[in-house]
Amino acid sequence: ALWRPLLDGLASGICSSASSISGGVGCLVQRGSTMALRAILLRHGHLFSVAQWSAVLEKVILPSLQIGAESDTTPVRAISSESPSVSSLDFVGEPLPLPPPCNDEGLQKFQAMSQSDDGSPSRPLGTSELLVEASFADLRHGGDGNLSIAHSLKKKDAEKRNLHLQPFPDSWVATTAPIALGMLSDLTHANFLKLGPQSREILWPLIAKQLVQWSVGFSEDEKKNGSGDADSCRAVSRNWTPCEALVRVSCKERSRMYQQVLATVPELETSEAQGWLRTLSTNLSETLMTTVELEDLLRVEVLESKLAGLGRFPEKIESHDYLSVIPSLKTRCIASHCLQQTIPSFVDQFSNLASEEEIVCVLETLDKSRLACSRARKDEDLALAFQEAFFDQWGDGVEEVEAALKGSDGTGHRGSSEIFFLTQEASATRAIVLVLSYLYCKRRHGSDTSYDWDAEKFAEPLLLERMEEVLSEFLSSEEKDGLLIDPNVWRISRERGGQVAYYCTSFAGVVVDILKMVLDLDACKFERQKASLYPALCSLIRVQSDEIRHLVSDIFRRQVGPLVNVAEIAI
Repeated sequence: ALWRPLLDGLASGICSSASSISGGVGCLVQRGSTMALRAILLRHGHLFSVAQWSAVLEKVILPSLQIGAESDTTPVRAISSESPSVSSLDFVGEPLPLPPPCNDEGLQKFQAMSQSDDGSPSRPLGTSELLVEASFADLRHGGDGNLSIAHSLKKKDAEKRNLHLQPFPDSWVATTAPIALGMLSDLTHANFLKLGPQSREILWPLIAKQLVQWSVGFSEDEKKNGSGDADSCRAVSRNWTPCEALVRVSCKERSRMYQQVLATVPELETSEAQGWLRTLSTNLSETLMTTVELEDLLRVEVLESKLAGLGRFPEKIESHDYLSVIPSLKTRCIASHCLQQTIPSFVDQFSNLASEEEIVCVLETLDKSRLACSRARKDEDLALAFQEAFFDQWGDGVEEVEAALKGSDGTGHRGSSEIFFLTQEASATRAIVLVLSYLYCKRRHGSDTSYDWDAEKFAEPLLLERMEEVLSEFLSSEEKDGLLIDPNVWRISRERGGQVAYYCTSFAGVVVDILKMVLDLDACKFERQKASLYPALCSLIRVQSDEIRHLVSDIFRRQVGPLVNVAEIAI
C-alpha cells in the first residue's frame, strides 16, 4: 500500500507535460523522475513478486512511458534521416549504465561529500536515495552516467561544467525516452532473470509489447479493440505511430537488452537459457516480420496512389497524396534495418543454442526482408516517388537539390529509394551470412546444446548460395560504378557504404564478412569449396577497397598456398 502512491507520483513526473529546463539541462522533471524510479526499483526490486512486478509494469511504468512518448510535439518527431545507416539524430540521449553496488567506494565518497554540505541531513542516505542524489549530480554536471565517479563531478565549479547541450531540450523523446526504456533493460537484468520461468512468461510479454509499440506501432487488433483497462491506456491514441527517433531508441535498446540477458545465460540452467533464447529470437522474428509486412503495404499504397493520380490504376483510390506516405515508409525501412542489425550482437549464442526450427524461422524472416528490398530498389515508379518527396521537402526549383541529384559520386541518391532499400537489403543479407557462417564453421557440439541436428549440413548450401549471389553482384557493380565513387568512401566502406546508393558500397561490409569466414575455414572445407571460391577471389584482387584486397591476400597465403605446396609466409 505504501509503494503505490510513491510509484504513481514518480510515474506522473515521467510523463509530465511541464517544461523544465535548468542550467542547460532539459526535461529535468521527466528525467529526474525516471532516474528516481529507476533507483528505487533497482535497489528494492528484490522485494517484489512476479505478480507485483506485473502490476508495477502494467499500471505504472509502461503507461507513463507511452504517454510521455505521445506527448512530445517537438520538431524531433519530424526529423528524417537520409539513410537507415546514417542517422540525423545523433543528439538523442543514451541509457544510463547499470549503477555500482551499494558498497561501491565511489558512492561512499559521494555520500561523505553530500553529508558535509551545509543544509544536508546528518543521517546516512538510504541506498536508493544515495543513487538518486548521485544520478542528479551526474546529470547536472554533464557526466557520462558512471556513478562511481560522481564524487569527482560534485567538486567541479558550476561554471566549469561539461554540459552536452541539447538542441531540443523540451523533447521527451530525445532526452527521457532512452533512460526510461533503458530502465526496463536494467530491471530485466537485475531482477527479472532471478525470478525464474514466470518472469519470462508473465513479465517479458509486457516489456516486449512496449518495444514493439516504439518500433512498429500498435497492431490492428489493438487499434480496433484497445488493450488493458482505462488506467493502463489513459491518453493513449490507437492511431499513434512512432517517429524515427523513437524507432532508433527502441531498436538500440532491444539490442542492449538482448546482450544483457544473454550475458547472464551461462549462469542459468540449460533449459532456462534455451527458454530465454527462444523467447528473444521469436519476438525479434515476429517484430521484424510485422515491420516488413507494414513496409510492403506502405510501398504498395505509395505506388497505387501515384499511379491512380496519373490515371494508370483502374481501382478507385481515396487519396492520391502519396508523398505524405513516404516518411512513414522510410521509418518502417529504418525500423527493419535496425532490427536486423540486432542479430549480429548475439549471433554466437543464438547460433549455438537455438534449435533448427528457431533458426529457420529467423532466416526465413530475414530472407523475406531481403527479397522485398531487392524488388523495391529496382522499382522505377517508387524511385521517382522518393525523388519527388525529396524535392517537395526542400521546395521546387532549389538549385542545390538539382545539383545533388545529378552528382556522379553517389551522393545524388541521398534520401532515395535505392539508398534505403539497398541498406536494408545489405543488413538482412549480412545477418543471414553471419548466422549461416557460425552454423557452418563454429557451432559447438556436446554439452552446450541438447538439439540433435546437423547444423553444418543445413547451412552449407544456403551459405554458398548467398555467397555466390553477393560476390557476383558486388563484382558487377564495382566494375560498372566503382570508378565513379569517391575514394574516401572505399577507405571506410563499412561505415560509409550506406551513404551512396551503389550495390558495391552498400554490400562491401557483407563481402568483408564473407571473406573473414573463408579465411577461417578449415582445410577440408576450403578444399571442398575451392572450385567456386577461386574465381571470385581472383576477381576481388582488382577492387578498390583496401580492406577487401588485404583479406584476399590473407586467404591466398593461408588457404590457397598449401594447396599448391607453398607454406604460409608470415608478414
